[in-house]
Amino acid sequence: MLVSMKKQLIDALNNNKAIYQFNINNLEWIRYILEECNSNNQPVILGVSLSAAKYMCGYKNVYDMVINLLDNLNITIPVSIHLDHANDIAECKKAIDAGFTSIMIDY
Repeated sequence: MLVSMKKQLIDALNNNKAIYQFNINNLEWIRYILEECNSNNQPVILGVSLSAAKYMCGYKNVYDMVINLLDNLNITIPVSIHLDHANDIAECKKAIDAGFTSIMIDY
């Protein structure tokens, strides 16, 4: 299930747990990460760089791939999609508009 990173971080803090964060670059990586984390009942953050988002044909496509895999693989763990180390407000807005649940911006 897709959740905000804020929810994940609060849950982790309250339960003295860590959350895995993996950078994703293609469908196969996303699938493997989701399946493994789900089988271990481990919440996960899927990190996406600006260059990875471009390689995967944009933020909306990344979001759609994740959502489709969540549904088709019956993933039940909390999952966040995070734009990692953005350096452009316009790119952050595009990611938010596409459905990303977290943004990190570096200035």
